[in-house]
Formats: sequence, structure tokens, C-alpha cells
Amino acid sequence: MATIKYFTKGKGNPTTIYLRFIHGRKMDFKRSTSLLVNPKYWNQETGTVRNVAEFKDKLNVSNKLRGLENHLLTTFNNSYENGEIIDSDWISNTIKSFFNQTEETDLNYFTEYAEYFHTNLNNKVQANGKTGVTIATFKKYRTIINKIKAFEKHKRKRVKLTDVGLKFHKDFIHYLHNVEKLNYNTTGKYLVFVKTICLDAKKYGLKINKDIENGEFRPTKQKVSFVTLNETEIQSIYDLDLTERPYLENARKWLIIGVWCGARVSDLLNFTSDNISNGFIEYTAIKTGQRIVLPLHPQVKEILKENNGEFPRKITGQRFNDYIKIVCELSKINEIVKGSKLVDINNEELKPGAKKKRSIWRKINGEFPKFDLVSSHICRRSFATNHYGKLPTPVIMAVTGHTTEKVFLSYIGKTATDNAETLKQFWNVQEQKRAQEKPDFKVIKTGS
Repeated sequence: MATIKYFTKGKGNPTTIYLRFIHGRKMDFKRSTSLLVNPKYWNQETGTVRNVAEFKDKLNVSNKLRGLENHLLTTFNNSYENGEIIDSDWISNTIKSFFNQTEETDLNYFTEYAEYFHTNLNNKVQANGKTGVTIATFKKYRTIINKIKAFEKHKRKRVKLTDVGLKFHKDFIHYLHNVEKLNYNTTGKYLVFVKTICLDAKKYGLKINKDIENGEFRPTKQKVSFVTLNETEIQSIYDLDLTERPYLENARKWLIIGVWCGARVSDLLNFTSDNISNGFIEYTAIKTGQRIVLPLHPQVKEILKENNGEFPRKITGQRFNDYIKIVCELSKINEIVKGSKLVDINNEELKPGAKKKRSIWRKINGEFPKFDLVSSHICRRSFATNHYGKLPTPVIMAVTGHTTEKVFLSYIGKTATDNAETLKQFWNVQEQKRAQEKPDFKVIKTGS
């Protein structure tokens, strides 16, 4: 438990009251409170103001010291629980916050500049002239700032902008992958955000490490296995009767709508009859702000007809994720396939009767029944995959909201070999058509 004791130095009048903050063996900090006192009114043994009648300001000073102690301990408990770095700077800043003193920010530290960058994201002018960023982008930068703070706590050292070089690159990858147990793709995304923040700092004249622009300071990547539902599986889900289990029937309907509209779950589960106009679904994507229009698929039309023109009952994304796994299992979509599954790595092999730890959910690769790998994202991927090669790619991209074909093909896992195979099949079909169109000449013998 943290303890605080006040003391003074020297016998000059007035003298400054200092505090000593102790927590365990590794935290022992001494800092000025900025409060002054006459040494003859101070009890060094108890660390308190003497109860002397002639000291008219004794009550005011005592109240400030008690208030500062409570503020420090309360703030410490919250900060320590959230994994913040507790050092002498933290003590000084917390004292300043209690006395409402101006706290100077040193933008040469990565997290200090990152906080400044994050605060101003809503004023950022994009290349298209739009001001601000999406809520999702805002949250992502908050996450990376928290990851850097956790990394600093792990290394017991604050990171300056000039520290973010190739050594940081190696150490941060190791920390995220081996300590935080994040996969390489997620790690790579964090590295992109780190680089963006550093390059932004450079634009404003702050010194950064030249390694940040080195080609070796690149994001990590790993091949991802993902599952989709083919048209046969979708039909089996569509035909499944779950009327005796209404919550699953509701999720089944949302799943069918999802695989035929390709919307992100944040958009999908917010659809209402207001999104339908003249046989089309129209909506603005929450993540990108894009306006998307697509026709109603026959199966979606039937579901809406059953619901008197309304979409199914609204549920949360988490419930949807949980329920569609059961729906797919009941639809016998149980083929063993490769993929990644979310697992609570802190309690994965918890023995009976053992106390449960704080949950840490991470994706692990392996082979699992297909229904076990189903999540809300399967809607969007299934739509894109099932229509690829049957419709012009720009048409599919207009529905999924992808802005470049490269990103779209990566999203559905298509490679140059896959594209070559599609072209080969197309040529084979054309050759068969030409063969069928050739006239069938027969030689007729005539007598002379």
C-alpha cells in the first residue's frame, strides 16, 4: 500500500514542505509540494503542522496537506490499476493538478505528442477536404497510445520521438507478439500508426529518428485463413426452421440478410424499413461515410415479407456473433477447416476449482469445425467471395465499399494465381461456345 510522509529541509524561514511517496521497494520518490512553512511551526517527527496558537494559517496548511495526500493516493490507485507509469514526473504532475498549476507538456516524448495528435484528430483536414476522422479511427489511435504506455511500463522507460527507430521497431514487435500475445497483423497495424504519428511530428519541426523513414521500419504481416459461406451453405441456413427458438430465428434472418448485402455488422444491425426504397437498400456506412445502394436479394425480400416489411428485431453485435455460430452448427456446417479462433488465453486450460484470471482474448490458428469460426464478418466476406468472378469487380466493390481493387482482392484472399485461374476458366468457356457455333458440314455423295 502506498504511503506519504511530509518533511522539510534546512532551517531557513520560510522553508518548503516536501513529500515522500513510497510504494513497495521500487517506488520511493521525493518531491516539493510548493507549500511553505516557518520551521518552528513544523513537527519533523510526525510530518505535520504544530498546533501552535500563534500560527494563524495552521488549519489552512493542514487541510491542504491532507487534501493533497488523499488526491495522490486516489489518483495513484486509478493510474496503477490502468497500467500507467508511476515515476517522479507522475508525482510532480499529480501535485500540480491538485493545486491547479499549469502543467508543461514536452512534445518530444512520443506519448505526449501522440496525445496532442489524438486531441486534434477531429480538426484534421483530409485530402478530400473533409474535416475530422471517423469514430473508429479516433478509437484506434487511443488504443495505440495505450499500447505505447504499456510498453513504456514494461521497459520502465519513457519513449522519446527520437527513440522510435529500428531498435524500438524490434523491441515493440517482441513486446506486442510475445508479451501482449497479439498476432503479427495486429502488431503491423500498430506500427503503421506509430510511424504516422512520428511523421506528423516531423512536419511541425520536432526531431524524430531517421530510422522511421528506413524501408526496414515496416509493418509485420502474416497470412490469414478466413472462412466464408458458399451458396449451398447459405441455402441450408435459409431453409432451417428455428421458429421454436425465436432468438436464433431472429439471428438466422439477420445472417441471411447480411450475406446478401455485404454490410459491416455496425451498419447491418441498424437497418430499418427506412433504409428500403423502391426495392433497394440504401445506407451510409458508419465507418467510411460512403453512400451505398444495392438491390434486395430474393431471400431478403422473403424475410422482409414474413416480417411485414420490417427488418428482424435489433440485437447487439456480440449476441449476433454468439447466435450465428449456433445457427450454423444446427445447419450442419461442421466441416473441419483451417482458421483462427478467439480464445481466452489466460483461462484456456483453467483447472476445475481454480480461480479465474482476468480474461485476455486472442486469436489462435488451428483446425476447427467451420461453425466455430463463424463471426459477423462472414457476411461481408461471403458476399464478396460469392460474387467474385460472376460480376465485374467494381460492381462488388461499390457494395462492399472498397476503394481499390488491390485492397479488395486482398480482402477476399485472391492472388495472381487465382486471377489466372479465373481467366483460364473464362477462355475455356469461350472456346466451348465457339466449338458449338461451328457449322456441322456433312459430305453428301451423289451418283453420276
